[in-house]
Amino acid sequence: MNAEEIIARFSRLKAALNDSNRSDVNAVCFSFIAENAELSARWRTIAKLMQHNGEYLAAHNAMANLVAASKNSDETRFEQAALFAQTGRLDQAWEIMQCIPNHIPDVAGNAFIKGTMAINMGLPDVAQKNLLRAIVCNPQLGQAMLSLAVSSKIDDANKIGDAIIAAENRMETADDTERAHYQYALGKVYFDRRTHELAFSAFAKGATIVAENRHYNYADDHANFENCRDGYDIGFIKSVSEKITIPTKRPIFVTGLPRSGTTLVEHILASHSEVIGGEELGRMTIVERDIGASHAGALMTYMQNNSPDNLAALYLHLLSERFGTKGRVVDKSLNISRHLGLVAAILPEARIIWLRRNPLDCAWSAFRTYFMSGIDWSWQLEDIAAHFVLEDQLFEHWTKTLGERVLVVSYEQLVNDPAPHIKRILAHCDLPEEASVFEPHKTKRIVTTASVMQVREPINTGAVGSAHAYRQYLQPFISRYTELGGIIN
Repeated sequence: MNAEEIIARFSRLKAALNDSNRSDVNAVCFSFIAENAELSARWRTIAKLMQHNGEYLAAHNAMANLVAASKNSDETRFEQAALFAQTGRLDQAWEIMQCIPNHIPDVAGNAFIKGTMAINMGLPDVAQKNLLRAIVCNPQLGQAMLSLAVSSKIDDANKIGDAIIAAENRMETADDTERAHYQYALGKVYFDRRTHELAFSAFAKGATIVAENRHYNYADDHANFENCRDGYDIGFIKSVSEKITIPTKRPIFVTGLPRSGTTLVEHILASHSEVIGGEELGRMTIVERDIGASHAGALMTYMQNNSPDNLAALYLHLLSERFGTKGRVVDKSLNISRHLGLVAAILPEARIIWLRRNPLDCAWSAFRTYFMSGIDWSWQLEDIAAHFVLEDQLFEHWTKTLGERVLVVSYEQLVNDPAPHIKRILAHCDLPEEASVFEPHKTKRIVTTASVMQVREPINTGAVGSAHAYRQYLQPFISRYTELGGIIN
């Protein structure tokens, strides 16, 4: 491919991006990869585009070309490790990081990344060693302190907790991102030590810092809530499903509010020999991009010139890009509740499980969790209440519309008496019983969600009633939630 052809294809790529034409973007990028074009640093752009479109194989090929073009520089190898981590290949990312000098991208950053990877891989001792090294190199690295705090229980005898508390004065001059992370770390220490007032104060301070830069817009949330169910009655869903001609049983969707037990159920299912834990995939957002909007009218317009089989095939293709072609896959993406009409219509054989948890416990757990993205309603108690009520209404809508397609699982009932509820989950998913699913904490797998440490413990009731001691601090949530029609026992 000569220089003129490369320029011409990049012009096509730019036009496809301007038109939001995923297929054309993919076609140009695939052509560059197939012909092994000499793109030098521009391979980085191709890799990012392919990652954004869920074409992970192409993304990794493009990144490999970038590494080769850089003559295997440590910097691009680090980028390659980051891409592997972001696309679910943490083992390969970890292997690369062991070969990269400790000063790439810098000493503190290198140690921090290794520490967080080790937490996800279930290596707490390795994680703590690296995270402590990161803090020595950068004493204001609040992100490392938060990772340390969540890597284990911080009781009164834990010196890590004492070190985090002692850092309070020096963290006052840190930038907003590090100060926010630090406050969540401090809150976790006081939470574990049952120092209620100080714990809530620290979480609230952290949330206030984050909220200044990551605003929640209730009007946008409500508009999305209205659009996602608009037109998706059972008649329309069936009319679309009847046109689907390909098998669609592979995915198992687990939904519910964050911190409601979705990761636990995913971990139970992923302990089965026939199931892969997919975590928060976000693939349905790519499918929706091809339709153009979330409401049923957009799908109707799409089907005037296209078969809905194309959408089902796209979703299944994106699963295969990440997980290969074998095994059922659990998709517990955030906001699946906002895609359930589309899921039900184009994936008629897919199983759906909806977790429900005591709203006060769930709200408190969400408030004390630092979410990296996509959950900006979690910084203010009143916003949490408003979002919860929307999700309650979606739960009522989808369970009424979809009936037995949705299995409702109570978190409290599941942890109080796991065996019968695990059996219900398996039966709903047409999976035979296996001993491993009843002891999911023994399953060795990478977990990258906020529940990473909890799922490595035996199923227990420790989180049931966790908000009780904080009820006086949670009154803004209680007042707003009940005002909007929510019920709290």
